[in-house]
Amino acid sequence: MTIAGALRHAAARLSQAGIDDARLEAEVLLAHALGVDRRSVLASLREALSSHACARFDLRLARRLSREPLAYIVGRREFFGIDIICAPGALIPRPETELLVELVLRELHRRGGALRIADVGTGSGAIAVAVALNVPAAQIIAIDRSSDALAVARRNVAQYALASRIHLVQADLLDSVGTCDVVLANLPYVDEAEWSSLAPEIRDYEPRLALDGAAGGVAVIARVLAQAPAHLAPGGLLALEIGDMQASALHAEACAAFPAGRSCVIKDLAGRDRVLAVRAAR
Repeated sequence: MTIAGALRHAAARLSQAGIDDARLEAEVLLAHALGVDRRSVLASLREALSSHACARFDLRLARRLSREPLAYIVGRREFFGIDIICAPGALIPRPETELLVELVLRELHRRGGALRIADVGTGSGAIAVAVALNVPAAQIIAIDRSSDALAVARRNVAQYALASRIHLVQADLLDSVGTCDVVLANLPYVDEAEWSSLAPEIRDYEPRLALDGAAGGVAVIARVLAQAPAHLAPGGLLALEIGDMQASALHAEACAAFPAGRSCVIKDLAGRDRVLAVRAAR
């Protein structure tokens, strides 16, 4: 079979399974099986696949047809223009979370990069790595209660040689953190009532600990809002990714936690509420 034929066959099967971007995913899976990039695959469409290459491709295709996330199969996902290692045990970074990074980078450039930052619920470490690579003077404490997630984060910190500036800590939220200039977090915010309706890639493969926010989806975020006044420096910034139906409830929590501060909700590119930003009083 040629590469073109293998891609047509795989894309058809992925599409029949209800997987979006079937052709693109087929190309990514084949590139991974061959140990090359997509550009090389597309430049070689008329070439024949060896039996060994077909077998490697079939194994990856079978995993994807079982709805295992593509990022876990190929072991990587692009986030904020950088390559992030992905593995079960840590949430796969999402494009919408890049808004959180952009907000923090604006804050750091406005105030100067030599700030103390806490990344709460760091998961794969994607946010911490993206911030550290863009602000060389920043010192970041990356916190997660999951040892599996921290193992993935450690690999991402190592691949960019950031161990001197990103300090990984196993803890529950802000329990072991001192005073920080910026606290940012992408914490669980899925309503537990919605769990069964999630896509199988999420429900069956990604860590529930990183997604399930209990009833209403706001329990974990509300805990951070209650803790944050004791850990945020005067004039500091708290930035939290939230669900698109949670702004009203969490804005009220923020006002209660920071009665002299200011808070606002920032929308993502799709127009959905995505980040709750809180400025502590000076």
